[in-house]
Amino acid sequence: MASKVNLDVSEKLDITCRKGDTFSLKLLLKDSTGTALTLSTSNYEFLMQVRARQRSSRERKLVVGSTNRGRAAEDGVNFTFTKDDSGNLTITASDSIMRKVTPGRYVYDLQQILDGVTTTILKGNFTVNDDISEALA
Repeated sequence: MASKVNLDVSEKLDITCRKGDTFSLKLLLKDSTGTALTLSTSNYEFLMQVRARQRSSRERKLVVGSTNRGRAAEDGVNFTFTKDDSGNLTITASDSIMRKVTPGRYVYDLQQILDGVTTTILKGNFTVNDDISEALA
């Protein structure tokens, strides 16, 4: 008989980006057999949040949120998602959105939601480096 089970299937991926640059992360999502997921037809939804690195999850301020599901960031700093039926998922935030993010080290996770089942697929550190050039708004 098994003595423990681990239901955490999330992968660790640390992300580093730059304040004021367009954020665009492209992922190819496949099932356990290597077949690309039909993200649009199957109505997958996604939630990604970046939070401050406090010890308690209750104290973690939401820095970047999602516009389609979950809590959006109060100051409008949010990710958008583009998906297709070839397993392609693109997570974006425009340069004007990323200009609002204070440089620093944060934590994030990315969840997929299908048929009421939520699964965290990525997690890790989210580092925002400072920028020198500032574009005109």
